[in-house]
Amino acid sequence: MDSNDAPIAYRAEQAVATITLNAPERRNALSTRLIAELRSALARAVADRDVRVIVIDHAGPVFCAGADLKESAAAHSLAALPAAHLAEALADIVEAPKPVVAVVRGAARGGGLGLIAAADFTVAESYAEMAFSEVRLGVVPAVIGPVVARRITPARMRELFLVGGGLVVEDADVFTAEDADMWGLVSTAVEEEHLDAVAAELVERLKLGGPAAQAGIKVLTATPDLRGELRRAAAVTGEYFFSEEGREGIRSFIEKRPPSWVG
Repeated sequence: MDSNDAPIAYRAEQAVATITLNAPERRNALSTRLIAELRSALARAVADRDVRVIVIDHAGPVFCAGADLKESAAAHSLAALPAAHLAEALADIVEAPKPVVAVVRGAARGGGLGLIAAADFTVAESYAEMAFSEVRLGVVPAVIGPVVARRITPARMRELFLVGGGLVVEDADVFTAEDADMWGLVSTAVEEEHLDAVAAELVERLKLGGPAAQAGIKVLTATPDLRGELRRAAAVTGEYFFSEEGREGIRSFIEKRPPSWVG
């Protein structure tokens, strides 16, 4: 997991486990391998008694581009679809008995926003661009819906899911972390030069809390049967990925052309 070509890098020091999305050449897209290694790293951090806080960081300018679409295009069963595996990873993040902090230095799309929503805290660079891009591919962001719903209002979620980008007329393709902060999707949006300091300060504050108490708080504030809800949502996502419209949307993205429903 720590080799140079691994899609996840892991480091534990000073009571903090840092899990780094480490496939910058693929914009940290959520392949089944990356998701599997992310889950393994999370389990490693949870099992380590010396670890008090888990940080999810990333290599390269993009936090996460969402699902690996080439792998999704090749999938012919739910078990082979990255989105199905993502459901389990999101549940692992939410259910981890230790605080999880996401540090977002760049763009996030689709499933990447699921990682952000699943974390207990997200510190993001103010102008990091974000989008729920699934609808433009002819698919539904069902698998991330349960964790996004914990963060923002149903009305805002519907608006963002329907347009796929931002709500500001002059830049409708994306919204920023600053917008996401205002809506509650991220905890704090800060200028790039302050990002590391703010994240480090948050981690230190979290280390002051009692570990058993923090684990209990996460249980107290948990969404009932979230893992089951995420699994059911993954099955809905799969239906759309395997539909004619979903197949066309993914093909059009890979072929860098408009999908057939765009006139």
